[in-house]
Order: sequence, then C-alpha cells, then structure tokens
Amino acid sequence: MSQTITFVSPRYGADVVGGAEQGARSYATRMAAEGWNVRVLSSCARSSVTWEDHDEPGTTIEEGVEVTRFRVRRPRDPQLDALSGRLFASPSVSLDDAYDWIDRQGPDSPELLEAIAAVDDGVVSLIPYLYQPTVRGLHLAKVPALLQAATHPEPPLRLPVFDELFSAADALLHGSRAEQQLVLDRFPTTASTPQTVLGYPIEVDGPVDPDAARRALGLGDEPFCVYLGRVDAGKGVLDLVERFRAFRQRRGGGRLVIAGPVIDKPPVVDGVDVLGRIPTEHKFGLLAAADVLINPSPHESFSFVVPEAFLVGTPALVNGWCLPLREHCENSRGGLWYTGVADFDAALGRLLDDAPFRDHLAANGRAYTESMFSWDAVRTRWESILGRVN
Repeated sequence: MSQTITFVSPRYGADVVGGAEQGARSYATRMAAEGWNVRVLSSCARSSVTWEDHDEPGTTIEEGVEVTRFRVRRPRDPQLDALSGRLFASPSVSLDDAYDWIDRQGPDSPELLEAIAAVDDGVVSLIPYLYQPTVRGLHLAKVPALLQAATHPEPPLRLPVFDELFSAADALLHGSRAEQQLVLDRFPTTASTPQTVLGYPIEVDGPVDPDAARRALGLGDEPFCVYLGRVDAGKGVLDLVERFRAFRQRRGGGRLVIAGPVIDKPPVVDGVDVLGRIPTEHKFGLLAAADVLINPSPHESFSFVVPEAFLVGTPALVNGWCLPLREHCENSRGGLWYTGVADFDAALGRLLDDAPFRDHLAANGRAYTESMFSWDAVRTRWESILGRVN
C-alpha cells in the first residue's frame, strides 16, 4: 500500500489506556508491519484527566511506527467541571464558547495543530472527536481528513463545534452500526459523506494461560466474573458493584474481579476484588479464567474487551442501554444484556449456572470475532474507504 496515512491521536503509546487510543495504535502497528506508509502525530501527554506533558517532544520509532509528539501549552483547566456544568445546562451555546471549552479541556497544543496543517501527502485520520487535535486539526488539514469519532451519546456532542467538524470530514469511520446511527441522527447531513463501519482488529497478542493468571493475581480456584477496563464511575463500574452486591446477597454467593487502572475507587463489598492495573501478560489469561465478562458501561462506540473475551472463550453480559455493546451480543449470539435489576440477576444467574450454555455462547462469540474483526477483514474495509476519498 503506497498510500500515506497520518494518524492524529491526543495520546499515543503501548501503555495508554483508552479505546480510541488503543484503536489508533492497533491500526498503525499492523499497517507499518505490512509496509504501509504510516506516521502518528500526538501530544506529550498520557493522562486524559490532566493533559500534562509526560513524554519528551520529538520523533521516535515505536513498534515500527514513526511517532512525533508535541508539547502541551497548558494542562486541563481546573475549573473545567464548573464550566461544563454551566455550558451543558445552557439552551444555546455560542461557537466561540464551544471552542473555548475545547481548548480548556485539552490537550491544548498549537505545535501539534501546526504539524497537522503541514501534512502534504496521503490522508490524515483523526481519532477521537472530542479533543482539540481533532476539532481544530481537521479544519487545518490540506489533505483528505478521515474522522474516526468514537462517538458517544454524551452532553458535549450537542456543542456547535461538532456540527462544523462532522460536516467537514471527507470520510467517517465508525466502530459500530449503533455509532453510525447516532451520528446520522445528530448530524443528518453526514448521510452523503463517504463512510464505513470499520471496527478494529481484535487478536490475541499475549499468552492465554488462565492458571498462570490465577496464580499471579492471587485468585485461587473459585469461579468468578470479571470487569476489565478503566475503573471509573463513568464506565458504570460503581453501578456494577452495587448490582453485584445485591445479586450476591440474593444468591448467597458469587465473586466479581475488577481489573484496570483505578480512577474512582469502588466501595469495599464482600465478594468483590479490585486488583487495579494488572500486568499485560496476564490480560488474556484473566479473561479466559473468568466464567463471564461483565461490561456495565453506558457509553461505548465499540468496546475492545467484549470481542477479546469472546476470542478466548468467555461469554459476555453487557449494559443493554449501550447499543454498541448490545450490538456485539446480538450479532454474535455470544452474550446477554440487561437493562434493569431483574434481568441482570436472571442473565447472570443463567450464565453462572449453565456451563453448556456458556460454552455455546463462547463458541458463537469466537466465530463472530474471527469473522468480523480479524486484521484481514478490517484491512479490507480500510482499503475500500481509502479508495473512496482519493
């Protein structure tokens, strides 16, 4: 592939936790390994909470990818939450106020914007929609600009800057059909924009040793459910702990293991173990050791962890109000979903008590993931959309 692709992501790196950022890296590393002309432009920040510089500015080669990082002029405004409350409660927000919110949110990096404007070959692919490098950078691009928005139904989406952003994109890349429908509902004019439901490559890139994971993480031999991801109230984790506490009380037992970087510490509850960030080499072993993966997030545009669990033989239980999560389970027949207390209890109880049913769902989920999200399948969709913008 002779086409040059410049990925723009506010954060980038193998140890950056975030679906959109993980997505950009999953494309870039695979493309580079196959000889595509790939580069990444990013900030020096690692934290999406502070957006303070962490890495040194400049160009490095990481996993075969040329990555150039630029300094952040100022970290996130400490008064942003108060400003957001006022802004999102307002029935009408001016374009100037919306752009000011984008800049105060961070990462505010004029040098990164200048680098986007300087790209003079191929295409730029910007991910996700919410931050300054995408919001301001897409309008500066001199080459075709692809927007992989990773859109969520969240308050900022109604800001007027995003009407401008989505209408200016040369192509839209969606994680799921549910995300595509959300974008079409919010921005009807995008119906005529070239677009595809691209998804992400999902492959096992580490050992799958459930016994080693149990030993290393001190989990013993007891069956358990697992949540794997950022431990954050916004991801539904605190709601899950409360649901599981009540479920365990009614059932008389059960165990939930929560793994991932802790942003909001859950309350101490019997039967719930919070491991924090775990070593990467035990990620797939932990998923394989679990009887059920639970993803309670109310806002996702794709979710890596659900098809990753499918791939190692673990069915999923997901928040049914999150349509991309439900889409994974409906399309694969590899998991169940809940929208209330009664169906959470019924679905989780069935999954825990019926091993043949779990195995049946897991086989369905594995077949779905291998078919839809192999790199071959995702690469074909990439090649198709690139052909439509050139």
